[in-house]
Amino acid sequence: MILEEFMKEAVPSDRLIVEDSTGELYRGFVACLGYTEIDRSRKVKRHGLSTDICRREEKKVGAAKYTTDGEKVPVEGISEFSFSDLIVKIYTKVVLEG
Repeated sequence: MILEEFMKEAVPSDRLIVEDSTGELYRGFVACLGYTEIDRSRKVKRHGLSTDICRREEKKVGAAKYTTDGEKVPVEGISEFSFSDLIVKIYTKVVLEG
């Protein structure tokens, strides 16, 4: 399978990580991958799920409050937090050949 075929089957709002032997090439939404200069004719070596777990931080600007990602939490340290204190982002991770 090539990356172009993978993108056609993926949901545009899914989060995606694209890597190759040099490291991470892209991290973002599937729909935005088309705006990058990644060669979509490259072969997909493997794909699977990956997660980022961060502490939830509340910011306040004037009367508006919003949450942002805080420091990353290692998997071994999840039990120290309440689930509502964490932000969990699930990505589809694609590793390209070469």
